Amino acid sequence: MNEPLPPRATSLATDELYYTLNRLSRSFNRAADDIAWRHGVTLAEFNVLLVLAEGVLLSSAQLARRAFVTPQSSHQVVTTLVGRGLVETVDHPTDGRVKLARLTDEGWTVLDAARGELRVMQARAMAELAETDRERVPAILATLAETLQGGWFGDTEAAEAAAARRPLRGTLARTPDIRPLPPADRKKHS
Repeated sequence: MNEPLPPRATSLATDELYYTLNRLSRSFNRAADDIAWRHGVTLAEFNVLLVLAEGVLLSSAQLARRAFVTPQSSHQVVTTLVGRGLVETVDHPTDGRVKLARLTDEGWTVLDAARGELRVMQARAMAELAETDRERVPAILATLAETLQGGWFGDTEAAEAAAARRPLRGTLARTPDIRPLPPADRKKHS
């Protein structure tokens, strides 16, 4: 099992925290995406519903940052969720140009059902861990995210330089965020 690495190899990809966290993120996203689709929403919509469940009225720009989507996508997601009756908007108390979003009763119903499945999935993911480790994992991951949140450990210049080296978002390959088929159409395509 512990065979030597080929010449020039320095380590396994799985020895890197980045690689392991990326693998974990992809696994969680695939599972959460499946849960979201079963409840008639996209993953982006599910993330917005989760953020709105904190009970704070948020603008589309605030939701974009919190739900990991672009401001344009956030606006589209909120518009779609409003159209489906899962979210409603209200006027900002001091800025008439801004609308604030919140969950409707129907939005809470969809979210509660999906969140129940999400929690089962999360429990299954941590089932092999000791109880003390299960309690520590969320705090450890939050600490890692908070530490890196400001760019290169809070170094604004390094973060700006890195952003300047990246290609424009529009040139990157992206998976389209498409609407799930209505329940009746899903059966036809199964």
